[in-house]
Amino acid sequence: MSLLTAPDEAIPLSQMFSLGGKVCLITGGNRGIGLAVAQGYAEAGAAAIAIIHSSEKTAELAQQRAQELQLKYPATTAKAYKADVAQAEEIEVVTKQVFADFGRLDVVVVNAGVYTDTKALEMEPQEAQHITGVNYFGALYTAQAAARIMKSHGGGGKIIFTASINGHMVLRPQRESIYCATKAAVCHLTRALAVEWAEYNIQVNSVSPGYIDTEMNDIMIQKYPDQVKNWLGDCPAGRFCKVWELKGVYVFLASMASSYVTGSDYLVDGGHTCH
Repeated sequence: MSLLTAPDEAIPLSQMFSLGGKVCLITGGNRGIGLAVAQGYAEAGAAAIAIIHSSEKTAELAQQRAQELQLKYPATTAKAYKADVAQAEEIEVVTKQVFADFGRLDVVVVNAGVYTDTKALEMEPQEAQHITGVNYFGALYTAQAAARIMKSHGGGGKIIFTASINGHMVLRPQRESIYCATKAAVCHLTRALAVEWAEYNIQVNSVSPGYIDTEMNDIMIQKYPDQVKNWLGDCPAGRFCKVWELKGVYVFLASMASSYVTGSDYLVDGGHTCH
């Protein structure tokens, strides 16, 4: 099957954005962008959502999020799983378990990530390896695990990376060099895998958010209020993005509405990268 394959007749627009019957896996799905995506997918009718969290410390919150989704969207089954995405074996095992539990795997959102504001000259190798291990290698390992299942069962699927505007531009003053490099790598990994996996009917795209109103950015606001003012001053929208404003692009990329889209990166940044 090729990405060029399409239904013989046009699908009604009302159905194009539906995720009815789809099984979706989201790493880092217990808060922030990942949680908003999980909510959006449930609203779009996903049959099942697997929330992947990273450690025992996050287990209780992830279970709570899954229960909340289940209560609010009873047509969607939500379940939490633990995996350190930087460990290839762990994410491989969990991805197979999700497939075993639900019988299919249609959409994988590679969202788990970590951030540092340590300057490059002050960063110890251990911290650099941790950032790279989660943000780049964790993204690669998750995509590999998903693609193996999608390929072996012949139905194709959708893989969506969460990248960042930091993968496109360097903000001033800069404290995020290693983070920027990992997100730039994810953007190009998106394009490379889209080409390599097109023959398996696997579409690979990414979303590059700007400054989003999340817990992670709350820390930045508190630590560097003057710097945040400068960043927002460079953003035509002049504000942080509300996390719910990201739902639409992730639903689009997960649905039939994006059936001819692969290898693309979608900037959701209030125009920040326009200048």
